[in-house]
Amino acid sequence: MNVQEEQSITSIDDLVTYYRRVNWEKHLYVGIEWERSGVYREDYAPVQYEGSNGYNAVLHKLVEEVGWEVIESDEDDLLELQRGETRVTIEGDGRLELAGSPQEILHDLARELRIHNNEVVEMGNIFGIGWLPLGLQPLHNNADIQMMHKERYRIFQGIGDRELMETMTKRLNGLTANLSYTNEENAVRKAQTAFRVLPIVGAMFASSGLENGKERGLLNERRRVIQGHAPERTGIPSSILDADFSLADWLSYYADLPVVLIERDGKEVRTEEQFTFRQWMEEGREGRQPTAKDFDRHIKTTWSDIRLRPSYLEYRVPDSVPFRFVMALPALMKGLIFDSENWEAVAQLTQGWTYQDVLDLDRRAWKDGLQTEVDGKPLLLFAQELLMLANQKLHSFERLDGSEQDETVYLTALKEQIFIKEKSPAEEIRDCFRGEWNEEATRVLAWCEGE
Repeated sequence: MNVQEEQSITSIDDLVTYYRRVNWEKHLYVGIEWERSGVYREDYAPVQYEGSNGYNAVLHKLVEEVGWEVIESDEDDLLELQRGETRVTIEGDGRLELAGSPQEILHDLARELRIHNNEVVEMGNIFGIGWLPLGLQPLHNNADIQMMHKERYRIFQGIGDRELMETMTKRLNGLTANLSYTNEENAVRKAQTAFRVLPIVGAMFASSGLENGKERGLLNERRRVIQGHAPERTGIPSSILDADFSLADWLSYYADLPVVLIERDGKEVRTEEQFTFRQWMEEGREGRQPTAKDFDRHIKTTWSDIRLRPSYLEYRVPDSVPFRFVMALPALMKGLIFDSENWEAVAQLTQGWTYQDVLDLDRRAWKDGLQTEVDGKPLLLFAQELLMLANQKLHSFERLDGSEQDETVYLTALKEQIFIKEKSPAEEIRDCFRGEWNEEATRVLAWCEGE
């Protein structure tokens, strides 16, 4: 436990001081978090957590056969595994998430991802499980999938729109890039750049157009669900693009949200009265002042597209995508925000876009994807420009692997989608569904497993 996490917090100034002191380092790193749902190959039924061939059985095999360690469990129910700095966690229905370790070099991150993917695929094969790393589990509805018996997820059902929250906890899968920063100005400029490209990146990685075996009407249903279920807990400060935007502004935004989870006697429980984190800091609750650890728990009950954490930003915009596309997100974001030249290039590309413009464009792209018109041009052209900017910057970093490939290699699959096919994954799935698949949604599994 970090000693600083247990220090009492009584003001926004205390939070700012904590964020400024924790893990400031000169080197920059990237991490990923990747979620996916499972189905049985025999009949395409959804995998449940329990049972002799469910998610829990896969977790046990990871422990028994490839050396993962259990760090959280409830009797025989495994809840979290760890190996080195890499973790495997579970979502509300038990589906698996990789929480990768922070890496300075993308080649190291890619190796970790390959190992994890190979292990999960092999362990899944034992039980006849295939994996659907898509933004929305495409073959079933909420009633088909059981919720885990875990208090945290029961509490979440009381936040916002109940049906949308149930969809979030059972069927949504995201891909997150964790992007480190070195000081306050660095954090702010990176966040501003990441926000400016939000609708473009969302459209590039969209994969959530099918639901319950049918077209949903949107290309990015996942983003609609997240933004709709509890708007006050999914937003980003409206001042994020202001020249004087600061850590204090962002932390204040979180502090003014109601607290929904607290720790009592070592367990997370729902708050019995409504109060904001700011009120807790200033007035106290539970007979004590909150700590930095309490604030981090509070932030984890928000679902913002960009989430501010001590020493890094969570970029939570993209849908989950098949393995062949996963490394494209950390590569794209590293190329765009890990050098100040591209901060300016992105600002120029999106010149004139206001905070509300970005949000409106994102919403339009849920339906129209890369063909969404902006400034008289399709979003596809902006996506191509971002890829070129990132490619040039990654090439200049000269980070080579043993085959003398630089980090641009991880953009290859995405470049094929955007420059050659001119489609996001969701758009390709839609066209296949209407055409060669003859509306057989189960064929999406083979598409996910393709090279």
